[in-house]
Amino acid sequence: MVTKISVKEALQKKDAIFIDTRTPKEFAEDHLPNAINMPIFSNDERAIIGTIYKKISQDKAIEKGIELFSKRLPGFMEEINQYKDQELIIYCWRGGMRSKTAVALLDALKYNVKQLDGGHKKYRRYVIDSLENYQFKPKLIVLWGLTCTGKTNILEKFTNALDLEGLAQHRGSLYGGIGLTPNNQKRFESLFLHRLNELKNEKYIFVEGESKKIGNIQIPDFFYKIMKKSKHVLIKKSLEGRVKLAVAEYFSSPEAIVKIKEITASLNKVISKKHREQAVKFLDNQEYVKAAEILLEFYYDPLYNHTLKEIDFSFEITNNDVDETAKELKKIKK
Repeated sequence: MVTKISVKEALQKKDAIFIDTRTPKEFAEDHLPNAINMPIFSNDERAIIGTIYKKISQDKAIEKGIELFSKRLPGFMEEINQYKDQELIIYCWRGGMRSKTAVALLDALKYNVKQLDGGHKKYRRYVIDSLENYQFKPKLIVLWGLTCTGKTNILEKFTNALDLEGLAQHRGSLYGGIGLTPNNQKRFESLFLHRLNELKNEKYIFVEGESKKIGNIQIPDFFYKIMKKSKHVLIKKSLEGRVKLAVAEYFSSPEAIVKIKEITASLNKVISKKHREQAVKFLDNQEYVKAAEILLEFYYDPLYNHTLKEIDFSFEITNNDVDETAKELKKIKK
């Protein structure tokens, strides 16, 4: 017998193992917190079944699905046996045949297993509704500063920090996705809600100042409004220190260098032809410190100085050392 569990009740369980039976592609787009992907079908197999469903019949699609899953079953069972003694909550897209088949099989084998009612589709609805009605209680301390002043490194020193760029997997700006795989809006919102719930009992939360958009991600309206009304701290760092950090963070691989060159060459309306050509030349010569210095001084700094001038800062801290900066920030919240 297939036993179902609601999304809200499932998310309250601390020790349950979530098994996502959707394809790797579906899983990558978004999934429940800490879920494990054990696909019933591959990306291509699901496409084949979908075609059969549309062009022939539902029965033939189910028949093909059973055939494909039968071949995958030994590997599926070997993987899921790792969690035999734990409570399992299994889901697919909308609580259909994929998760139902897996739950029925495991239930017959005496596993402690339930099917997530409504699947990922209902979970997505839960995320949207939760963010639209979220009651945010902690106070925010918002860190601002020019690019590569070490704000992310500072956030890492606090357990009560919310790293929006980390959730988005994008640092903002045209160069912000270099070396990263940016998340889509769905994935960001899932991670964002999960992190908010982890921090809901904190008195203060540290967060980096952002515009409304981080790459293609939109920060939820309620949180962005709170950020604008919160306590703002300006973090400063020497140009030399910022350049060093920029090289370590952005110029990290041959692929990254190629991308930096492509973006730099396209900045015809942002920085002068002279500085563009100088930066590209330095990149070609592997003089990354010089290239980074040009990009910080003539692309990033004019862009962000405009934003910083419009903010009323409560405090300013010079970040010569991340640990010392964290100590100063701890004094502020007191």
